[in-house]
Amino acid sequence: MEYKHLILGLSFVLIGVSEAYSTEMHPSHEVHVHGQAVLNIVLDGSTLFIELESPAINLIGFEHAPVNEEQKTKLQTAKQTLAATEQLFYFSTATCRSENVEIDMPYTNQHEVRKPPHRGEHVDFHASYTFKCEPVKDLQEITIKLFSLFPAIRQIKTYWISHGVQAATVLESSNPILKIN
Repeated sequence: MEYKHLILGLSFVLIGVSEAYSTEMHPSHEVHVHGQAVLNIVLDGSTLFIELESPAINLIGFEHAPVNEEQKTKLQTAKQTLAATEQLFYFSTATCRSENVEIDMPYTNQHEVRKPPHRGEHVDFHASYTFKCEPVKDLQEITIKLFSLFPAIRQIKTYWISHGVQAATVLESSNPILKIN
């Protein structure tokens, strides 16, 4: 996908957005913090790209290869939940339809699943979403529903480019709405 590099590089672009954020927020690939996730968002014309990065512990409760059926079920449930875009995001007055979902999750191939857990291991989930939004001028807010679906997420560091503006903020369960105008 042509915008993957744009989204992956978004954190670097946004570091200089605000002096206030530069001391408190870091690009997602630099810090793995339990309880925090990162969203990178780019609105280009009527196409909306969203990338989620989260420590596995936030989504499944552990950071090692599943060792029993309960943990295997948690892994599959997290994948199904992350694929259900209508459960994850609510778009203000615009209609945004999902066009593509890619989920990169740990322990999905047989070799990884058989590895024993490593003490201190850090494992992340990555999900990329592409939406077509109409009318794009009406897309003013995105409600992020991840907090209710994954209660271990306490904060979501959000970086975005939209309507000619780039910015960053921290969302919490008490304030899950991203205003992108």
